[in-house]
Amino acid sequence: QFNEHGHDYNQVGGPVNPDVCSLPESEIHDLIRTRMECKFERDFVQADDIEATLSGAGVEVHDGFKEWRADGDAWSRSNRNDNFRSRQATRGPKEYTQRGVGLGLSEEQIETVTDLVRERSEAKADYDYPRADSIFDRLRSEFNVNVDDRAGEWAVLSEEYIMSESTAFVPEKSVQAEIGKKLGERVLARKRRDFDLADAIREELLTDYVVEVDDQTKEWTIVSPPDGASWSDDDDDEDVNVVSKEEWEEDDDDDEDNLDGDFDAVFEDDDGIETLPEEDGGADSPPNDQNLDEAQLTSMT
Repeated sequence: QFNEHGHDYNQVGGPVNPDVCSLPESEIHDLIRTRMECKFERDFVQADDIEATLSGAGVEVHDGFKEWRADGDAWSRSNRNDNFRSRQATRGPKEYTQRGVGLGLSEEQIETVTDLVRERSEAKADYDYPRADSIFDRLRSEFNVNVDDRAGEWAVLSEEYIMSESTAFVPEKSVQAEIGKKLGERVLARKRRDFDLADAIREELLTDYVVEVDDQTKEWTIVSPPDGASWSDDDDDEDVNVVSKEEWEEDDDDDEDNLDGDFDAVFEDDDGIETLPEEDGGADSPPNDQNLDEAQLTSMT
């Protein structure tokens, strides 16, 4: 929960002491907020530069406590520190499980990733966040792996969201790979807090692949397949009507063309239109010459 200054660090100690701090309080809040945003974007070099600026100006920031002070005093070895050390002693490393099959990773690489994830968890338990962040960056850059701390899972980016068992039908492998790639890009966008891009990717998935995404279960599903059809690579299954994404789109175009053609046929084919017979005996009905005898014809002239 961010405060009115846009960050979640609380001021402790006495008021800002101008004898030891060269920054006004408003600028301190701006720098703390900017540093926090840099850490969200994993720009740790810039975050460290800002921390050095704050420290040089007489502002001390404690990430473990989420606190800052500029009164000239340091954090004392009080009950607060005792409690902090107690939490360190009782907090164990979190267990993480693998999500997906590790697409693109060898067994050796999966073992290495598992070890790195465990090492990162131990670093977090020891409050060694710089080491934990360094391991995270290696997982991302070297193995294309993301770690979900809330769910306690790690996964290759393209497998962080998996296909739901309740999907309307199963697309072919190449389509699944493309969907997974898009979802991986969306994960990175959300990590960067670029929610506009994340929303755009979600809309693209719905428009281009009829895919809906469930962020709570981290699953995706195709919601409206063509009648009796399935995207699949299994050409040996004679009981399945197999189509590709391109064939499905062509199918839709053909349906529209056929509908237009049906209407054209109705209006252009005059020979196929039946007319109602006219009723005899009407006052305005013209006589039928074939049914008049010679006398009637003479009287009419």
